[in-house]
Amino acid sequence: MNRNSLRARVTAFYVGMLALALLFFSVAVYAGARAYLTRSMERSLSNTARTVVADYLVPLDKQGQAWFLAEMSESYPPGIADPFVRVSQGGKVLYQSGDIRDPLLRVTTLPLPADPLNLSSFHRATDAAGQPMMMYTMGYRPPSGALILVETGASMEPLTHLLYSLLKILLIATPAILLISAVGGYLLMARPLRPVVELTEQAEHVGLTHMGKRLPIIPSGDELERLSLALNRMIERMEEALAHNQRFSADASHELRTPLTIIRGELEALLQIPDLTPPAMDGISSALEEGDRMSRIVNSLMTISRLDGGGERMEMLPIDLTNILQVTLEHMGLMAEEKEIALECQITAPVFVTGDAMRLKQVIVNLVDNAIKYTPNGGRITVRLLAENERAALTVADTGIGISPESLPHVFERFYRADRARTRESGGTGLGLAIVKAICGAHDGTLFIESEEGKSTTLRIELPLLNLSPRQVADLQHSAAQTVRVQPTPMASEDPAEEFSQTKM
Repeated sequence: MNRNSLRARVTAFYVGMLALALLFFSVAVYAGARAYLTRSMERSLSNTARTVVADYLVPLDKQGQAWFLAEMSESYPPGIADPFVRVSQGGKVLYQSGDIRDPLLRVTTLPLPADPLNLSSFHRATDAAGQPMMMYTMGYRPPSGALILVETGASMEPLTHLLYSLLKILLIATPAILLISAVGGYLLMARPLRPVVELTEQAEHVGLTHMGKRLPIIPSGDELERLSLALNRMIERMEEALAHNQRFSADASHELRTPLTIIRGELEALLQIPDLTPPAMDGISSALEEGDRMSRIVNSLMTISRLDGGGERMEMLPIDLTNILQVTLEHMGLMAEEKEIALECQITAPVFVTGDAMRLKQVIVNLVDNAIKYTPNGGRITVRLLAENERAALTVADTGIGISPESLPHVFERFYRADRARTRESGGTGLGLAIVKAICGAHDGTLFIESEEGKSTTLRIELPLLNLSPRQVADLQHSAAQTVRVQPTPMASEDPAEEFSQTKM
C-alpha cells in the first residue's frame, strides 16, 4: 500500500477522525456509567436510611424497643445484611445488621460516627481488610429523646468490577473497530476512486502512438465529470498544436526539396564549365556538400513527420528480428574493425515481432553507428536481443564517452547536441535518435537510455513480442533468410543516428 496515495490518505483521515470520536465516546461512556452507578448506590443507601426512619424509628416511642428490634431483625437480619444498617443513639448501638457477604466486609467493627453534626452525607470507608465501601449517615431526633443516627453502607466492589469490565470492553473494542474501519474504509475507497484509476490508466496510453484517443467521460455530475471533460479538451488542444507542427514540418520539408534539387543541378552544371579556377571549384564543391547535407536534413524531417503523423506507409508483417540483427551487424562489422572496436552480438533465442523490416533495420544501423562513432578505438559494443515479459528487448551498450546527466533527458529531441563545439562531420544534425524514436513509436515500442559520462551508454528498445507456432517460425525464418540478405543495407549517411548527444570528458 502506498502511504502517499489519495486512497491511503483519505482512509487515514477517516480512521483518525473515527479514533477521536471513539475516544470521546469511550471517555463519556465510562464517566457516565461511573456517575450513574455511584448515584444509584447513593440513592439506594439514602432510601434505605429514610425507610428505617419512617417505618421503624418514628413508631419507636409507641411500639417499644422490643418491637423495633423484632422488625429490624426481620427486615435486615444479622449475618445476611445487604446493605449494612446500623442504628445508634448517644454512642450506643441500638441495632446493626451483620457483615456484608459476597464479598465479605467486616463492617460491624467500623467505628461510630465521630461527628454527629455531619449528617445526610456520603463518605468512603474501608473495613478491617481494606475493602472499599460507601457509607451514608442520617440523623433523626424523636420527640422525647436524644438524636438517633442511622448508618447504611454497601460494598463498592460490584461497582468497581462493573467499571473495570466496561473499561476492558472499551479498550478491546475500540482498536478492533478502528482496525475493521481502516480495512473496510480502504476497500470501500476503491469504488469511488475507480473512475480516477480508469482515467489515469487511459491517460497513460494517450499520446504513445497518436493523440486521437480520448478519456472516458464519467457521468457522475461532480468534479470527476468536469475533470474528464477538461482533460479531453486539453488533449484536443494539444492534438491541434501537434498536428499544426507536423503539417508545418512536412510542408516545409516538401517545399524545400525542389529548390535544393535545382540548386544541386545548377552547381553541378557550374562544375562542368572549363577553365574554372581552383578557388571557384572549391567553393562550388563546398556548396554541393552543404546542399547534400541540407537534403539529408530535409529527408529526415519528412521521415519524422510522416512517422509521427501516421502518414508513413510501412509494411507491418511478422518478421524474424534475430535474422535482421545478425545480417545488419555483419554489414557494420567493417566499420567497427576500422576503429578496432569489438562488436559482440548476444542472442539467446529467435525473437519475432510485427513490423517493417527495413525501418527496424534502420533503427539498428543508427544505434550501432552512433555507438561506433562515439566509442574510442579499442572499445567494445555489445548488442543483445532477448524476449522477456511478452516484449522483445534490443539493447546496444558501448564503452564510449557517455552522456552528461543534464543532456540525457534531451537526447531524443530534434537537432539537440550536447557539445555545441562539435564539427558537423563528427556531430551530425541531431536527427538520428529522433528518427529512431519515431520508428519505435510507430511500432508501439518504447525507448530507454542509460549513460554514465566518460564510461558507457546503453540504449534499450522494447517491442511487442509475437508468439508463433513452430511451423510459422520455420516458414518465417526461411523467408527471412532469402529476403533480408538481398536487400541493401541502409548506410549511416541515409538516415544516420547523427547525434547521440554524448559529451567528451
